[in-house]
Amino acid sequence: MRYCGSFLALLLFLSYGTPLFATGGASYFHFLQGYREAREGNYEDAMESYRNALRSDPRSATIRTELSVLDFRKGDIRGAEELLKEALDIDPDNRVTVLLLAGLYINKREPDKAKDLYERCIALNPEDTEAYLHLAAIYVSQKKYQNALQAYTKILSYDDDNVMALYYAGRLHGELKDFEQAKTYFEKLLQIKPNFELALLDLGTLYEIEGRFDRARESYEKVLEVNPENKKAYARIAAIYVRQKEYDRAIFEFEKLSDIDRGDLSVRENIGLLHLEKGQYEDAIREFNMVLASRLKDNRIRLYLGLALQEKGETNRAIEELWKIDPKSEEFKTALRNLMALYIKSGQIDEAITKVRSLIAQEKTNTDLYMILSSLYEEKEDYEGAIKTLEEAGSIEPNRIEVLYQIGTLYEKKGDNGTALKYMEEIIKLDPENPNALNFIGYSWAERGIKLDKAEEMVRKALEKKPDDGFIRDSLGWVYYNKGEYVKALSELQKAQEAVPDDPVIAEHLADVYLKLLDYERATEFFQKSLQLEKKEDRKKILEEKLKNLQPKGK
Repeated sequence: MRYCGSFLALLLFLSYGTPLFATGGASYFHFLQGYREAREGNYEDAMESYRNALRSDPRSATIRTELSVLDFRKGDIRGAEELLKEALDIDPDNRVTVLLLAGLYINKREPDKAKDLYERCIALNPEDTEAYLHLAAIYVSQKKYQNALQAYTKILSYDDDNVMALYYAGRLHGELKDFEQAKTYFEKLLQIKPNFELALLDLGTLYEIEGRFDRARESYEKVLEVNPENKKAYARIAAIYVRQKEYDRAIFEFEKLSDIDRGDLSVRENIGLLHLEKGQYEDAIREFNMVLASRLKDNRIRLYLGLALQEKGETNRAIEELWKIDPKSEEFKTALRNLMALYIKSGQIDEAITKVRSLIAQEKTNTDLYMILSSLYEEKEDYEGAIKTLEEAGSIEPNRIEVLYQIGTLYEKKGDNGTALKYMEEIIKLDPENPNALNFIGYSWAERGIKLDKAEEMVRKALEKKPDDGFIRDSLGWVYYNKGEYVKALSELQKAQEAVPDDPVIAEHLADVYLKLLDYERATEFFQKSLQLEKKEDRKKILEEKLKNLQPKGK
């Protein structure tokens, strides 16, 4: 329930309903004249007439109330408040005046004062439904849901078919996640008023939460029977089909929604995303271009268009579109990652380096750009260039862990494991629980066969932070392998392989363990798998040599 409408509704009542009689002939004449002028929209004249009436009858609460309405209309909230308070001093039990002053306090965002006035109305009439509804709305705004429910329950105790009380009680139970009770209220309401659209929509939402999508769809379809142009119902039906991965049916519903409101381009956006999800790239590109025709500077749609072109294999067009995204937008971060992938895939790494350097020239303190530039040098196996770039980033953010970690891994790729470990130890000083650095150190020690107990401790700590990380699980398996605990190693490496089935190193480690366990058939299987997955030529030669020498001992 909103508050802003309550006061305006009362204004309309007072402006167009039956005038409240004042006493005295002259006063009555001026009062009627003011009332007529107010109805005709001559508010200044009406105010003057009411003031004349008040001069003739200075104790009139009614005239003050009418004047307060006009003060409110012209924005004089303080004047309206003073008049209403004076009116209540004269006639404390005037319900209309009480409600008007309560509405004014809601307008001023002073709900506690309004609450006191609604409670005054209820004291005058314990079955004042309007006062209870307003009171409940205040409690809802203050998140005092149980108090609000008590107000709705009170209404239903003397008017069990009250549609608004049933509806809002249902909504509140939904907010409190008491879905069964919420449905009970909505279902009772729909027995009284079967075409109540809001209740049908909310009931559908409850069924969705429960995963009962057929029932939810039925509820939304009833809304459309009542109102064939209810956009929310179409959108919810489409959303159900999306959740069920029935994309064609979702597109069909969105198309019906688009027919109702051609100006709602978010519908075309959703249709484009569904085509993208289905791999119908040409259709997705058409939809995104359609939206961009009206929203040229929409970075999100431009990103979607670039992704669709990228998936379609139109590399140059994708690059062109992604560079049109505003570099200061959030979408550009995603666009930049995709741009780098496109440049790498198309062999245009040097061009990518030039582009990123131009961005750095504009944003010299953006360390994210330095990290992207470093990754491009790394792709070229120019580890010196990559390290130098990250050292520049480190001079801007000396303690940024991602930068330190990346420098460490680059030194490892260079073959300088000692320097790599120094960087990882620096990270541990800054963040003793950092799982990546803990894992790196533990695995490095396991590779060298040193400090194996400490290595196990560090890798286990890393695994506590990232229990689903297959690479950390592999490290633990490799620690066990180097400790000679091959059964434990096998268990951990099998879990690692399930988490990361396409990693050549994990497959090789499994093969090494099977070899130690004299399971030559499985060892052969995983050496071959590692060889298939491996891309580096030097590593392939090592695996080929292992396969060549693989045979049962003694044969």
